[in-house]
Amino acid sequence: MSVEASVQPVILLGMHRSGTAMIARLLDELGLFQGAEIQGDHEALWFLDINEALLRRVNASWDSPARFDEFLANPAAFDLTSRCLHEDVSSKGARRFLGRLRAMRHGSLLKYNLPWGWKDPRTLLTLPLWLDVFPGAKLVYIARNGVDVARSLMAREQRELERRAKDFASHGTAGNQLKIHGCGYKGSCRCLTFRGSFSLWEEYVERAEAALEKFNNPHMFLRFETFLANPPAELARLATFCGVDSSEQAISKAIASVKVNPERGNAAAADPVGTALLESVRGNRWMSHYGYGDFAPPTIARTVNSLKFSGVAS
Repeated sequence: MSVEASVQPVILLGMHRSGTAMIARLLDELGLFQGAEIQGDHEALWFLDINEALLRRVNASWDSPARFDEFLANPAAFDLTSRCLHEDVSSKGARRFLGRLRAMRHGSLLKYNLPWGWKDPRTLLTLPLWLDVFPGAKLVYIARNGVDVARSLMAREQRELERRAKDFASHGTAGNQLKIHGCGYKGSCRCLTFRGSFSLWEEYVERAEAALEKFNNPHMFLRFETFLANPPAELARLATFCGVDSSEQAISKAIASVKVNPERGNAAAADPVGTALLESVRGNRWMSHYGYGDFAPPTIARTVNSLKFSGVAS
């Protein structure tokens, strides 16, 4: 089942904390519309809400995706949900993604005739459904060193834990409100540890590789570290693929506006703790696959033969 969209979307794929927000912001600057309502990490609220609902309805979540695999393996359940998505994308409710002015001008999401797309790491889990709805979508897959991803996830969850602890120490219970609601930890306990965070990275990249092997959609691979080593050239290549402004002037303006920081690449190798963690996963299947096994990634993003990239490989 599919919908006849005027322009098929560009779907930005990648594990959480892999640089997908940076790439999304850069493409936004170059003309890729990604929603009228976007939260701080550049995720369109409309698609985010749907992805979260898809996971929640089968008792899965972004940090516990295994149950969603069981759903995908059930043809009847998959077909029913796909038909629901078809109706939702075709409905007036999708105008929330466009915003009032674009909805007035274009009528519906399916009639929007300019480059558009969305970014949400959860889409790596729900991708088979979205490609059933948008079979001609372009896919952009961003990968980052798993140790850097894991450390970033851990830091984020630790900040949340510390914030909640401070709230507990400084606030009393207001009225009949339970303290657990206001101050109890809420987040991903899995990502409070390196082992949990790194294993989640493994789950996501395994799904990404399987999806790109299965589906024949036009797709492009971006390695976060390679991108940071030469942002102008990599962004120009990406812009051309996505059908947005790839002029030198536009590329330079976008990079300056988003403030791309090359020091974010290979961060783990810059300190003793990170180096020890890199050593602990030496020989890991996916670290080796992406060229991170020797701690100093080569200039080639990955072995070209490792995936079929429709002629577009780094």
